[in-house]
Amino acid sequence: MRCPAMLRGRVTVASIASRMAIPGRPFAKLILTTMLLFVLASNGFAQELFPPPESPEQWITQTAIGGIRVDGRLDEPAWDAAVPVDEFIQKDPLQGEPASYRTVVRVLYDDDALYISAYCEQPRDTIRVQNLERDFSFGENDLFGVAIDGFLDRRNAVAFQVTPRGNQRDLEVIDGTDFNSDWNARWDVRTRIEDDHWTVEMAIPWRTIRYLDGTDRLGVIFARNIRHLNERTAAPPVPRALTIYRMAYQGELVELDTPSPSANVQVNPYALVDYSDSRTQESDFEMGGEVKWAITPSTVLDVTVNTDFAQAEVDRQVVNLERFSVFFPERRQFFLENANLFNASVTNWIRPFFSRRIGLDDFGNPIPLDGGLRLTSRNSRQELGVLVMSQQEAGLNPASMYGVARYSRNLAGQSRLGGMFTVRRDDEALIGDAAGQTRDNFTYTIDGLWRPSQAVGVQAMVSASHDDIVGNGIGAQLWAFYENNWLYAGLLEYYNKDYEPGVGLEILDTNYVMHSPAVSLDLRPEQLPASIRSFNPGAEAYIFQSSDDGDLLFAYAPIRPLRFFFQDGAQIGLTIEPNWQRLEEPFFPAGIEVAPGRYDYTRYRVNWESDQSASLGGGLSVESGNYFDGELTTYSASARYAPFPELEMSADVDINRIRSLGVAAVDDDTRVLGMSVRVAPTPQLQFRVLYQQNSVGDRDNWNARLSWEYRPLSFIYLVYNRNEISGLNTDTSLNNEQVILKMTYLFEV
Repeated sequence: MRCPAMLRGRVTVASIASRMAIPGRPFAKLILTTMLLFVLASNGFAQELFPPPESPEQWITQTAIGGIRVDGRLDEPAWDAAVPVDEFIQKDPLQGEPASYRTVVRVLYDDDALYISAYCEQPRDTIRVQNLERDFSFGENDLFGVAIDGFLDRRNAVAFQVTPRGNQRDLEVIDGTDFNSDWNARWDVRTRIEDDHWTVEMAIPWRTIRYLDGTDRLGVIFARNIRHLNERTAAPPVPRALTIYRMAYQGELVELDTPSPSANVQVNPYALVDYSDSRTQESDFEMGGEVKWAITPSTVLDVTVNTDFAQAEVDRQVVNLERFSVFFPERRQFFLENANLFNASVTNWIRPFFSRRIGLDDFGNPIPLDGGLRLTSRNSRQELGVLVMSQQEAGLNPASMYGVARYSRNLAGQSRLGGMFTVRRDDEALIGDAAGQTRDNFTYTIDGLWRPSQAVGVQAMVSASHDDIVGNGIGAQLWAFYENNWLYAGLLEYYNKDYEPGVGLEILDTNYVMHSPAVSLDLRPEQLPASIRSFNPGAEAYIFQSSDDGDLLFAYAPIRPLRFFFQDGAQIGLTIEPNWQRLEEPFFPAGIEVAPGRYDYTRYRVNWESDQSASLGGGLSVESGNYFDGELTTYSASARYAPFPELEMSADVDINRIRSLGVAAVDDDTRVLGMSVRVAPTPQLQFRVLYQQNSVGDRDNWNARLSWEYRPLSFIYLVYNRNEISGLNTDTSLNNEQVILKMTYLFEV
């Protein structure tokens, strides 16, 4: 997605009347005035964003006398004696009201683990579980979860969630707003579904939680989704506008007698057989692995040797018609763990460090890694991270060394200040301006977050770069925002002047200043029909000027006069987007040459999405209008069918109809098709097939992956990849086939 707010994972909109010195301002003022009237009208019924409690709610915990067998039955006598936590409060839709169904949580512990049970009232036939994958979608499933703040800093936590069918989701919570769901921990859970309720029984080892020696309490937030009502509840209560794991609102488990942290070493070796058929047949056998050593409860050292990512999911095919580079997320497990600690940026637009620059070329093809290490340390006062990786020479890519050092200090309240240093050294390059030279690249970054209250925040970053070829540069970004239960207002600012992060990312490759004010409303008047939960008008603007001379480069201003969220989670919306494009050199969308010049036009988009938790769901978006000197209509459709969680089928298609575009007035159609089937007899055994077809270049891709977690965090993978490219202007197509068998085994010391 192209807008910075969406690249954060946050759905926001931006005001355009306050800063736009470009055509269309009267229309922008009209839209903004309309929205302000809705704001005034909504003031009487808006629910309050209440502050955190001065003294957290406390729950007494007891020892698990007689032991706990994790089977989901809750029939041990110790559970009956435990103190219940049963006052779950709605977060959404009716903030502050009791939950529609009763939830009773009990907590026990012994020297090995923290045990948590949940009795969740709910008729069997209303339970919603999309599929049995690990790290499932938070918003589309019934679930029970707990977030645990082991250091009591009231900002960071680890969270554990489970559906009624027993699939697990674990994640790191950072500042109560960012989540790393790719963190995997060892913990055990079982569930059972009865006619009028379902139960959860968790065992979370103490070594997984990480806490200070001698601690007698833990911060916690319990959460439950009741998906057929689209209801989210929590104990203690959390405001609707905030994430459910905003740890400033946490309660506390007290009277704990925690064991002293012990040695915690995990050894995870792998063995791999790889057979490839690409004109020449090759087979290979590899071994390597990782060692994780928790030196202290807050400090962890990871070492990787002959690092391999054969089981990582493939990137989705796209046709890029924008002036931005496409952002592909990291999918490799070693780099996903603790990824947020190494993120000093505000959004994905300007990143001093982006792990996909390591071990992948510019086209996403893997480059062998010798290995590396990562040292991370987190406590209530500070965070520290060091990462070093060695990359082998491959093809035209020289051997490289990468280094990243990160430090962040927690300040009063929930604010912080930090810095980052990155270095990249490439051995003698084979092509380009650096041919025959060793190339060094450095970045120096200062970043911070100021959060004077739960509703107000300012996050900023300034980064300087030095590159032996490009020279010196600077990149900066700022995000200031205010949010409550009915209003989001924010401002994003970017600055780029010859910024070249050798281990980072710059989505727009030019010198620019960007301004993006934002406003979004969440209005819930009584006059809305009973089937509609909220009305969400808004507008946003992205104005790009040259940082060299201040001239306008381009701007676009999506205005959303209509968007409705329904009670079941479905939504429908209308967007009007004026564009002001200034091309100083030719632009080649889909390979079609568009001449330099000035292009002003407007585009219109209608989108609809059904309830994605239902067994049958889908979505449709149609965007049409002028596009530079031609016309462009884009159709995007998706469908998903899951008659039961063990089987899920999905398909999506994006079609672009280009007419009279460019210097040659080209007519062209592009299409990207994707189809997927997932079969999962149990949460531990998954088989998925993904087929993608891209008409640009006539690309056909197959990816099939069998994953079996035969013991906790130990896997067997069988992977098949086939890439066929027909559009090479040659007599024959290029076919690449690969079969990989990989086994990992987790040893704990």
